[in-house]
Amino acid sequence: MSHETRRAPPARYRVPSANESARFALMRRMLRLGPPTEEHIARFRDTLYDGDPLADAAARSLLARPTGDGHRLLARALERGAQNLPDAPPALVELLRSLEARPAWVDDDALELAARVADRVGRSGERVLSCICLTGGYRSAAANKPLAFTGALESRAYRRLAETSKFVLDLYDSRSLARDSVGFRGAVMVRMMHAMVRVRLDDDPRWRHDDWGSPVNQSDLLSTNLLFSTVFVLGLRALGHLVTRREADALVHFWRYVGVIMGIRPELLPRDFPEACALVYLSGTTQPPGDEDSRKLAAALLDVPVNPDLPRPLIALDRRWRAAFSRLVLGEQEADELGLPRGPWRWVVAGTALWNLSTELARLLIPGVAPTLARRRRARVRRDVARSLAGTPPEYRVARPRPPPSERARAPATPTRAPARPRARGSSSLVNAARTLLRERGPSSPAAVV
Repeated sequence: MSHETRRAPPARYRVPSANESARFALMRRMLRLGPPTEEHIARFRDTLYDGDPLADAAARSLLARPTGDGHRLLARALERGAQNLPDAPPALVELLRSLEARPAWVDDDALELAARVADRVGRSGERVLSCICLTGGYRSAAANKPLAFTGALESRAYRRLAETSKFVLDLYDSRSLARDSVGFRGAVMVRMMHAMVRVRLDDDPRWRHDDWGSPVNQSDLLSTNLLFSTVFVLGLRALGHLVTRREADALVHFWRYVGVIMGIRPELLPRDFPEACALVYLSGTTQPPGDEDSRKLAAALLDVPVNPDLPRPLIALDRRWRAAFSRLVLGEQEADELGLPRGPWRWVVAGTALWNLSTELARLLIPGVAPTLARRRRARVRRDVARSLAGTPPEYRVARPRPPPSERARAPATPTRAPARPRARGSSSLVNAARTLLRERGPSSPAAVV
């Protein structure tokens, strides 16, 4: 879009030079980032109204079908090929056809290396995903609105974390992300879920386009992609894991291809780790501060125990550790906006990092340690995810929008037939509430993945 015809950005947009917090200033100095380029800034500023036309057209055609029929048709199309289904709408056929050919730049060796890194870090990856990637993504008072409108707030945190963990696990298990892999199919399902949310919210009179831009827009999709690639690397390094430049480039490459599958315009995605770091800086400095929805989402995720079977005192201690880790990496101002508790536990996080560093040195220096460590950590993460899902796999369904807490004073009350949801604050009550919700809601509840 030319400068003359470019639409003014929505009110949510912040000028990076005027919105740099202490943490992002430190990041800029530590990573030796140069001044942001106009082209990089435009990736966030000029795409806040941009959706995913192919997926949006397919979503509208599926939403026009009887309840549940569109979701089943999409699953069959991914399994058999849309061209082999006579009742598949042309928009869905066109979407899946656009994904048949892999981009020429995809490097299978880089994809494999990224998956091996994810296997190697084990539960540290789970902690970075929860404490940094998801919690950090909640900070934006605009980017969090689709999640808030679809109802995936407090009582959905347990399921949301389980589904997101499973989604990421499937991606890495698929290695090369082949067309028939579970990771590829999951990425397309999530893309279509985003499109259905976008279509519904675009038509919802409560959605404030001039303030927030389009729901699940290209700018926010790019920011989320960076959380799962580049911020993931930064979080692992903060926990003492030795991630080389080659490995960091591989993770960016992996998520670059995932981003294409999920409908991000290819020219927006970074090509290597240094460019990705420059984009992470801009992603953070162009976002508005946190709001009530940010705090509710962060508090709900913090209340999800890493292991519900631990004794209550250990669950409480782990909760403090996770809050401290989030503060350490995200920054004090950002953590305050998210309402994360303060405390002296960053020193315990530093101790965890030292322990991880010692295991990393053993991996590099002692023959036979690396494969054993990766195998055990990989198996442990898979047990964790299987336990969290409780036998109910993600189905990537979407609930009809409802006003989030921050908007309920603006919108008229909407009656609901959903059962009352307990607000779990203590560790054991949270576990009981989560298990109760899984029994009550099952797979038809909204799956707000990434």
